[in-house]
Amino acid sequence: MAQWNTERILAIGKDALYNDNEYVLSIQYFNQAIKIKPYLPESYILRSVAKINLGDYFGAEEDCNKSLEINPFVPYAYFIRGFSRANQNELYEALQDLNKALKFQPNDTAYLSYRLAIKEVAKDYKAAIEDVDILYKLQPKRHQLLYYKGNYLLELKDTANAILLFEKLNKLDERCSLGWSALGFIYMQKKSNDAALEYFNQSIIRKSTYSGDYINRGYFNKNKNNLKQALLDYNNAIKYDSSEVLGYYNRGMLLEYLGDSNRALKDLEKTVELDSTNYDARLNKAILELTLTHNYKQAIIDYMLILEKYPYFIPALSGIAEAEESLENYQMASFYKQKIKNINKNTNYFKQKAKESIVASNKISKNIKENGLVIRKNKNKLFNEFDPNLIDSTSISITGKIQNRNVNVINERNFSINSIVINRLPRSTNLSRAEIDEINRLKIVQVYFCLSNNDIPLLSDIISIHFTAIKTITDSLSNSNNQTEKYLARGVEFDLVKDYIGALNDFDKVIQISPDYVLGYFSRANIRLKLFETQCERNGTSSDNIKIKEQQLLNPEIKEFKDDSITYQMIINDYDKVIELNPDFTFAYFNKANILCSQKDFKLAISNYSKAISIDSEFAEAYFNRGLTYLFIGEDAKGLADLSKAGELGVYKAYNLIQRFKK
Repeated sequence: MAQWNTERILAIGKDALYNDNEYVLSIQYFNQAIKIKPYLPESYILRSVAKINLGDYFGAEEDCNKSLEINPFVPYAYFIRGFSRANQNELYEALQDLNKALKFQPNDTAYLSYRLAIKEVAKDYKAAIEDVDILYKLQPKRHQLLYYKGNYLLELKDTANAILLFEKLNKLDERCSLGWSALGFIYMQKKSNDAALEYFNQSIIRKSTYSGDYINRGYFNKNKNNLKQALLDYNNAIKYDSSEVLGYYNRGMLLEYLGDSNRALKDLEKTVELDSTNYDARLNKAILELTLTHNYKQAIIDYMLILEKYPYFIPALSGIAEAEESLENYQMASFYKQKIKNINKNTNYFKQKAKESIVASNKISKNIKENGLVIRKNKNKLFNEFDPNLIDSTSISITGKIQNRNVNVINERNFSINSIVINRLPRSTNLSRAEIDEINRLKIVQVYFCLSNNDIPLLSDIISIHFTAIKTITDSLSNSNNQTEKYLARGVEFDLVKDYIGALNDFDKVIQISPDYVLGYFSRANIRLKLFETQCERNGTSSDNIKIKEQQLLNPEIKEFKDDSITYQMIINDYDKVIELNPDFTFAYFNKANILCSQKDFKLAISNYSKAISIDSEFAEAYFNRGLTYLFIGEDAKGLADLSKAGELGVYKAYNLIQRFKK
């Protein structure tokens, strides 16, 4: 039966992984399989594939390590680990893994193709050519390999042999546009414009979707005064690649030449949006803002940006002077006019200081089409191309590449006793406690108490449930039975309707009746923290958990708050009492660690998170918060390892943070 269960769990996990793209869900199934049979290498390999699809290459590598510890003779595990390492820019180690995989399966074209990709990224073009030759022997109909080899020969300055390969590719595969495109580029470099134009024509006839072919043909058509065709070429360049800067720039320049200034301005705006260092586009944009739309303030901004790069560029100085004059800022206009006079009086001096100048001209695409083997664009059946556009989403869906959904970068919240909660995602954290089970067994009220760090908004029907529970408990207090549990339950209900003073009074009563009751101190610490935060808000200070800036990951700006009624130390004392009474109460360590983070005592916070993890090795939220804390103090490897583990255990937003940190 155990054998059947494991196989069934793995089958469901595989289905979720390969067919439904439910990467987070599949990890949960593989976790279960590993618990049942930790000696099966397949479970770790499959989990590593899911992690790769979530952008967690570190975690994937660790899983492959575990798999290879169990069985070092699985070539696929070396391949997956090589992929993970390559995406962490560990190219040498990745290459060693691919070499090991190929020792077991020397003719595996997928492994060879990926080793070729690694060599290309490492710029070891001679070695890459060796792999191309091996692949071509195994796949003689894969004529595109000649294109790759030709590219590598160009990198090695062997243009003559590269031309021969591209010509051979054209003969062997009449429908392929790649060879024609490459030859067009080569002859364009040789200044053989007519030959280059014909090669680009032939590439486009073969339905090329590479924007560079259209940009370059547009360049030649414009020079031949074939302006209508040039405009169509630039339109197609943008159609096939909406992020192609030169497409917008060249089209904008052509539209301006044709007198369509409004459309030209839009294209130039898009150009500088995509490439802020394109000063040619910025200059022409500023001129149109000045003369066409009379957007003088924006024109001044553009001219100033140009002057940061070219401080003695007279057209920019003149443009600012004209814009300031139009805004009736005559003093500033006079200042820039005087600057121009000074430059003209000392021409030789300023020429030495500013050797560069802006020349607005049509641009050519200088790159041959990417060959599709670059690591980040590997498109084999396991690893899809990652979408670079992060999607801002508050959805709790865990389908697909959830690492691409931006999340708020903030610590997981404190745990407390709750009733109506949202179980947002499957997590491995053990939320059961015998003390809470006892309250539920007594059925003091008709709600189910549990530990949670999530809750839901207080809608009218939910509020009525809590108020009914408070009344029920209050009416039953005349009965002397179970006083401790009743006051605790009512305090929890007061807490849930945000009557923190009422809750604190009840928790004080619990401790008065039963001085050794763990949940009394735990709940009082939590309610004291809420009161403390309320005091902070009232006094205009901040008591938030650690927050992390997107660029720096962690940058807490927490002001100290001193108040005579409730202090952090009182809260920590209650958590310490919980730990004294029950050293295995993981949530006391966790909540205490969160407070220590807010006080910037990160080392002690890490110690408390670690203690919680040592008791519950699957405490997902503790791994997550400890990971953020490690990142803040600069221990990146430990931080990413903890985030990886948190994601594995169900804190899905960890994958988004891993992705953003790597960028």
